[in-house]
Amino acid sequence: MVDIPPPPSSSSSSSVFDIEVQATFIIVERNPGAGDEPFVESGRIISQVIHEFPLDDLINDGNDAVLDMLNSMCIPVQPSMVEDIAAAASRLAADARDRDGKVLRMQVAIEAVVEEVPDFGSGDADIDDSDDEGVVAMTAEEVAGSLGKTVVDAAGKECPICLEDLVVGGEAACVPCSHAFHEVCIITWLKKKNRCPCCRFDLSNMNEV
Repeated sequence: MVDIPPPPSSSSSSSVFDIEVQATFIIVERNPGAGDEPFVESGRIISQVIHEFPLDDLINDGNDAVLDMLNSMCIPVQPSMVEDIAAAASRLAADARDRDGKVLRMQVAIEAVVEEVPDFGSGDADIDDSDDEGVVAMTAEEVAGSLGKTVVDAAGKECPICLEDLVVGGEAACVPCSHAFHEVCIITWLKKKNRCPCCRFDLSNMNEV
């Protein structure tokens, strides 16, 4: 679902156009009970990014610019979504250029239903994952046994997987090496890999102790 509200009152330089995207990823999992609802919601992650474009990029090639923007945020892309956002952005950018005036920031709200936490990247792109090859993924019971709970006591702390802020005063999931994450993020991660995404601590043998 895409919602494009009217631009807010803030403005930016006349040579660029800002698009503020707030993407809500609704994480679902298969419902073993099936029935009328084959999927059930297991969590939500909100990602908010401001993208800056030269006016001419949106006016001359708006579809490609918007497609690259959505792909960079791991948002599942539908052609109609790209066309709607690009058409609105191109129209506003062309109007601003013709008026030689300041450009109002465009806001876009998107809801995407996904079965896995998007791979936003944890900043560890250079780490060699060869030691994970052939490793059997952890079971749900092993994952649960590896996680603890911690209270987020200060602002500015973010989940290393999705890079979104952890809520101050709320609970976060933590692993034995003391790194904290959104619970849905680290559970999804550990179902694929046996190591902490921050320090590579091996969690596969924790439940054998």
